[in-house]
Amino acid sequence: MKKPDLPVWLLLSGLFFCFSTCTQSQTPAPAFSVIQFREPYESSRIVLSKDLSIPAEEAGYTLFLPQGEVKGMVVFFKAGRDTSSRDYEMQLYREAVKKQVATLYVSTGNPVEFLFDSLRHVQLDRYISSVVATHKIPAGRLLFAGMSLGGTRALKFGAWCLDGKSASQLRPCAIAICDAPIDFHRFWRELSRSIRLNLNPISVNEAQWVSAQLEAHLGGTPADNPDAYTRYSPYVYGLSPDPRLKIFEKTAIRAYTEPDIHWWMANRNKDFNGMNAIDAAALINDLHIAGHPAAALITTTDKGRQPSGARHPHSWSIVDNAELIDWLLGLP
Repeated sequence: MKKPDLPVWLLLSGLFFCFSTCTQSQTPAPAFSVIQFREPYESSRIVLSKDLSIPAEEAGYTLFLPQGEVKGMVVFFKAGRDTSSRDYEMQLYREAVKKQVATLYVSTGNPVEFLFDSLRHVQLDRYISSVVATHKIPAGRLLFAGMSLGGTRALKFGAWCLDGKSASQLRPCAIAICDAPIDFHRFWRELSRSIRLNLNPISVNEAQWVSAQLEAHLGGTPADNPDAYTRYSPYVYGLSPDPRLKIFEKTAIRAYTEPDIHWWMANRNKDFNGMNAIDAAALINDLHIAGHPAAALITTTDKGRQPSGARHPHSWSIVDNAELIDWLLGLP
């Protein structure tokens, strides 16, 4: 097993580790433990298309657990559980533990998990349910969150739980997604356009493997199997108002996005139709139309940055982590 590069580790079993942290600053950081559970993935590589595959990762989770009473938990859906990562998503736990909120990073072992099948939903349900039960997490104070495709997973898995499919009856009280694609009819059309125009190598590469995944798992293109794309999508603008949104009526929803159209035009040759912001706005607008009392679209300006500091609006850096935790704790 790869040795984790965390400062202090206590071996609890073959698969569990724990450590407590402290600092020598004048204001001591809140004490917390890190608990990891790992299990091998079924294959060493994930096939994305006929010409592209990527390494699989160990499935499981990393839990940041504050000492003392736990007031809630953020379940973050992302690729990787490397706690030394500089990703902005991994910094969320620093704000959470200050407010006695746990943070759970979960992975199926597939870095680009789409949640095409129920087995992966059951796998995530097993991880999250185990943590909630073992560590006495308040089941009524769970926030599902994710960035990009991780946000898609957060919304899809949230809907799955709210539909009563969780074995332990998990139900998020809130869901926060950041620049996530959620209408895959729209998303596939824009992928197809990028491939057809062949203007930007980054856009084309992504479009090729993502469209290959969608077509392989959903029975072809949206024209071939529109119902499959509708069922897979957490929200479809063409159904507006999407009747499936009723399932979220008692769940607080936030959609974050930084719609920097000039950046997307200059760097990816995309217009508004190619931005995930269009899905975020449509989702929240339809929730408002349906009378949802706690649905919010949060837009930002010039906050999107990669960990290197490079400008990129498609980044979790647009989210105010501290305010997000306060929002979770302030929900009724």
